[in-house]
Amino acid sequence: MNHQIWEFLLSGGIFMLFIVICSFIAVSVVIHRFLSLRRQAVLPKEVVEVIEKAGASFGRGNFSTVMSTIEKNNSVLARISRLALSSEFDNREEASEGVEAVAREEVLKLQSGLAVLEVVITISPLLGLLGTVSGLVGVFSTFGDAGAEIPDPSILAAGIAKALNTTIGGLAVAVPTVVAHSYLSKRIEGMALRMEVLMASLLHAYYHNGGGTFQMDAGVSSDQSEEQRESSEA
Repeated sequence: MNHQIWEFLLSGGIFMLFIVICSFIAVSVVIHRFLSLRRQAVLPKEVVEVIEKAGASFGRGNFSTVMSTIEKNNSVLARISRLALSSEFDNREEASEGVEAVAREEVLKLQSGLAVLEVVITISPLLGLLGTVSGLVGVFSTFGDAGAEIPDPSILAAGIAKALNTTIGGLAVAVPTVVAHSYLSKRIEGMALRMEVLMASLLHAYYHNGGGTFQMDAGVSSDQSEEQRESSEA
C-alpha cells in the first residue's frame, strides 16, 4: 500500500508536490481553527449563564457578581462583555456602537485562516489540471517522435492514466477542504449571531437597571472600604 501511494505521488511530478503542500497547509489551518473555535474559548457556559441572568442580577444590585465572572474569563464573549459594562460610555447608543465595532474585530479574528482555505480550494484542482495537461503533452509528444510507427494503445492508456493522477490528487485535497471551510464558516456565523443576541440582552439589562450608577456605587463602596480600613488602622 505504501509503495502504491508513493508511486501515485511520484507520478504527478512537481505539480503533485505543490498539491501535497496545499494539503498540509489545509490540514494545519483546519486543526488550528477547530481548536480556536472551541465553545469554551468563544462562548463559555459560565459567562453565557451570567449574561442570561444579568437582568435579575442587576435588578438586585449585584453588579459585582456579574463583573467578577466576566473579569475572570478571557474568552471572546467575556472581552466584549467587559467593554459593554465599562464606564467609558455615557448611554446605551454609544455602548452599542462600541461593542459592535469590537465584535466585528473579534469575528474577523475568528475568521483568520479561512482565506487560506479558499486559496487551497481554488488552486488545488487547477494544479491537478495543469499537471494532467502537462502529462498528456509529454505522452503525445513521445508518440509523435515515433514517426509513422503506430503507438501501442496500452502504453498510451497507461500514460494518460498516469497523467490523470494529478487531477485526482487536486480534487482529493479540494473536496475535504470545501467541507471544512463550509463547516467553520457556519460555526463562526452561528457564534457571531449568538454573541449579538447576548450583547443586546446584556446592554438592555445594564442600562434598564441604572447603567453607570453601578460603576458609581462600586466606586463609593470602594472608597468607603478604604476609609474604614484607614480608620481601623488609626
